[in-house]
Amino acid sequence: MSARRDSFLFAAVVGSGLTAKAADKAGANYLLALNAGRFRVQGASSLTSFLPVRAANDWVMEFAEREMLGRCSAPIYAGFSVSDPQLDIAELVQKAKALGFSGICNFPSTTLIDGRLGALIEREGLGLDREIAMVKEATNVGLGVFSYVQTNAQARKMVDAGATAICVNIGFTSGGTGVNTHLTLETAAAQIDRVLEGVPTSVDRLCHGGPITSPEEALAITRLCGVQGFVAGSTLDRLPVEQTLNEVTKGFTAIPSLSRIETGAPTTEHELVGSSFSMQLIREELDDLAHEDIPVLFIGETGTGKSRAALKLHHAGPSARRQPVVVDCPALGSEDGGAHLLGKVHGASGATGTQRGALEQASGGTVIFDEITALLPEHQGKLLKFTDEKTVQRIGDHTLRRADARIISTTTQDMIEAVEDNRFRQDLYYRISGHEILLPPLRERVDDIPELALHIGRQVINETPKFSNAALRLMLEYDWPGNVRELYFAVQRAIRKSDGSTINLKDVEFLRRKTASVSATPAPETSAGTLVSERDWIAEALARNGFRRAQTAQELGITTRTLYNKIKKHGLQG
Repeated sequence: MSARRDSFLFAAVVGSGLTAKAADKAGANYLLALNAGRFRVQGASSLTSFLPVRAANDWVMEFAEREMLGRCSAPIYAGFSVSDPQLDIAELVQKAKALGFSGICNFPSTTLIDGRLGALIEREGLGLDREIAMVKEATNVGLGVFSYVQTNAQARKMVDAGATAICVNIGFTSGGTGVNTHLTLETAAAQIDRVLEGVPTSVDRLCHGGPITSPEEALAITRLCGVQGFVAGSTLDRLPVEQTLNEVTKGFTAIPSLSRIETGAPTTEHELVGSSFSMQLIREELDDLAHEDIPVLFIGETGTGKSRAALKLHHAGPSARRQPVVVDCPALGSEDGGAHLLGKVHGASGATGTQRGALEQASGGTVIFDEITALLPEHQGKLLKFTDEKTVQRIGDHTLRRADARIISTTTQDMIEAVEDNRFRQDLYYRISGHEILLPPLRERVDDIPELALHIGRQVINETPKFSNAALRLMLEYDWPGNVRELYFAVQRAIRKSDGSTINLKDVEFLRRKTASVSATPAPETSAGTLVSERDWIAEALARNGFRRAQTAQELGITTRTLYNKIKKHGLQG
């Protein structure tokens, strides 16, 4: 009784009615009711099926009759062991037929036991010969036979005894089962071909275990050797269950994070949101530094909140009533950058009036240098002089003016690397980094995501949004290459997409698509081969590189300064 002839044969090892019905609905050719499957759904290893834990044959017939027989359209084969010398094989086979099984399977098979124990079983007459006797008995009463084998000699004997399907076992399944294998798909295919040599095409030929843990690998093995299909055991009823439970558990474990949030908790404009240990330490550092007259350098990836932290530090200090002067370092060109920093007098470089520079404007308060590593070398020298002498000399003027301001800087770059590459002056680095604070990426403080999402939602719609458990779970699992800034736009987009008061999974599905398209090809082109638009070119490159500007500039073949100017030009700051 062979399974229907398909281009690919699929046999499912099932240990419960739920697994059997799911596999049957999906179109499995064989359902193998094995004690190994039952052990797996109970949390034990497949290896347990070889131990004398309970009467294996009675157990298989019991759970198959109660949960599977009469409920599935695919043929169900009972996995039997015949190593018990007291077992009446004919009676066992007759009982299987009476219950409605379509066939029998020699599992757990003694052919899978090697070494001294395997030799002892064979010597006692309880090994392969006894399994062959069961195959012949099943064939005589019209039952199909699904035979597990490991060698060519075993395969030939099983076919001669009447086996309608041969399964080459290439070891226990690797991966999440706790078992490792030295086999690659290629070496496994060569081993399978050796075992199947001489097996007629009228017999279904499948394989089981080893390095195959996915449908793609199962298909690949059929193209590499003479098998027609695959038997899924752990890959069917253990790994997916563990994965699903893991995903669902992650969703539920987010609940405590949500319950700790004061939904109406007021926050200041520059509050650093998050209850994670790292964010608590950062807020404590900022409190300690608020009234200290030392320069602070914030380091972190794009979107981690460096500018927000810099503003918070300023507003916690003695000059909070004054607005800080923010210098956008990447936007400073070589011609006007000096004037922007130092100012200039009437007539200098065509100036029609006197202009105060950023350093002079910030005197008595705070000056924030955003992305300070982008500062040109000549401007770095002017800033160095300011930090040493506390004076400013406007361009075109010979007068030194007293000016003293607290310096706060931010950077996405590795400062040590910038110094070693001679892109940043070492002496200036020491003067601006009196205290360094590292802002962690969002993926390293996942527990803060629910709190941040609610906070952002309140900013967007002036009320606290609601997130479904599934939506929150996907947000917790996403990598957030753009960090908090990316989260802000994601929440904003999800709110627009939602059709009610709750943000559901469908409203954040775009995160899953973004993950899948990370390796998308660069710069979209028209059929003529020209770029769609410069703005799209820049925007898509930023997204591909997780909003890391230096990395994006390198991919696009432009300087970081040029990229900053284009971002500003096209309004892509976010």
